[in-house]
Amino acid sequence: MSVRITGDTLALDSKLVRRINQHADNLQSATPDQPLDLQVRIAEEFDQLRGHRVRCELVATLSAKRQIIVREAQKKAEQAIDTAFAGLKTKLRRQRIQSLGREGAAQALRATGT
Repeated sequence: MSVRITGDTLALDSKLVRRINQHADNLQSATPDQPLDLQVRIAEEFDQLRGHRVRCELVATLSAKRQIIVREAQKKAEQAIDTAFAGLKTKLRRQRIQSLGREGAAQALRATGT
């Protein structure tokens, strides 16, 4: 798995970089059979209603040229990172279940000879 971290000055914070790499390692150990390229973008933003927030955007490129994009904004950078990676895990799990369903349906069609 390759991890690329970009963004404003928050992306240079060593504590946040360690946190992102730790989440990426946990994600890789949870899905060892699925190669994954991960791009993480961290940026501060100002919203008129909610004030200053930190946005974490994850772009995961899977082996079949599929992309999963997760965006999360929270008051603290750590919370945004944790929530974004939790959302990515959920989306990866759903994608894996869908692909298993398609493979099972294809094998069922082959088994019947149609």
